[in-house]
Amino acid sequence: MGLTIKEIIKLVDHLEMKLVAGEVGTDNEVTWTHMVDSDAISAFLQGKELVFTTGIGLNKDFSLIELVKDVYRDGASGIVINIGPYIDAIGQDVLDFADEKGFPVFEVPWHVHMAEIMRIICYEITRQQQNVIEITAALNNAFLCPMQEDLYVPTLMRKGYMPDGSYSVVMLDFYASHGEVSQDRHYTLVSQLSGHIRVNYKRILLCTQEKIIYLVVNNYSVEEERQVLKEIFVRICSWLRKSEFVIMTAGSDNISLSNIHKSYEQSVMMSKLAISGVIQGEITDNNSKLLFYTDIGVYRILLSLKDKDAMEEYVRETVYPLLEYDKIHGTDLSGELQCYIRHDCSLQDTADELMVHRNTINYKINKAADILNMDLTRLSNRFEVAMGFLVNKMLNL
Repeated sequence: MGLTIKEIIKLVDHLEMKLVAGEVGTDNEVTWTHMVDSDAISAFLQGKELVFTTGIGLNKDFSLIELVKDVYRDGASGIVINIGPYIDAIGQDVLDFADEKGFPVFEVPWHVHMAEIMRIICYEITRQQQNVIEITAALNNAFLCPMQEDLYVPTLMRKGYMPDGSYSVVMLDFYASHGEVSQDRHYTLVSQLSGHIRVNYKRILLCTQEKIIYLVVNNYSVEEERQVLKEIFVRICSWLRKSEFVIMTAGSDNISLSNIHKSYEQSVMMSKLAISGVIQGEITDNNSKLLFYTDIGVYRILLSLKDKDAMEEYVRETVYPLLEYDKIHGTDLSGELQCYIRHDCSLQDTADELMVHRNTINYKINKAADILNMDLTRLSNRFEVAMGFLVNKMLNL
């Protein structure tokens, strides 16, 4: 975990480090700094460093533009160029390359000590990393060991998060068309999100559990939280590749710190619901979804159910015969019936969604009614069937 270029600009604003090109790359993450004055040293970069150079190693065989291209190719996040006896000005070729690639280029006058800039940046990166470790441990204890308040309350209080504050938990899970995103890609997304939140929002904590990200929102009104999470959702979607999507779920708000595990558990269950199919109230962007606990209707009741035996009994008494029929015969009458109910029993709307003739839908709904031995023209029966499907989905999460 490092700092974004944007954060670094604010951090060393007093030291005359001026951005001259590559402004669109200011969201790039910086995990450390490195002094580079030759192509040989450039090869030692590990990626995501902010490179500093005095130009002392430049000559007719190795120009500034070649140095900039080398460090860009080797994964640097930006470059700071010391203007003085070795480099009197940054050429237009460097500026054009930086703007084209979104590679931030800074200039610093000779009288400014670059070592001081590097010290400040590295200190802040180290401090941020320690802060992330402490917050992640405290929040995970709050989620998983809520009764042991000594494991998380003192740490969070030191960070300014009081026990009587108002909290909610937001879960973000990233997927690709082939399954989960890679570890490296997940790290990149976490870094982008972490930097974006630090720069743009206050009182939002971030922690991770393996490949899942959790945000903890503190002391926002319901309206403020909804607006902020929508903004974050839109920004995340703009980062995703075509094959990627995110499931973002917000548990109930106005939860005290000692009860934060309830919002956490809700967000986890909602994420499982969202990946399993269409859920009432979801906000979508291509395959990505944002879901608020307050918007999911009857699922709020279902999420609170703990008696698995009672849930299984309800399924047996409502939709089980149809589910078994589909399983034996390789049909999907249950899915077609759910679509029909979702469209308020409109044969035409159901046929349009499933791209079949309405007579086909009419036949299948009548077939489902026979199997269930129910009159599906009655609202009370349709409600029971709809609940049966919902409870069955909950059992299979």
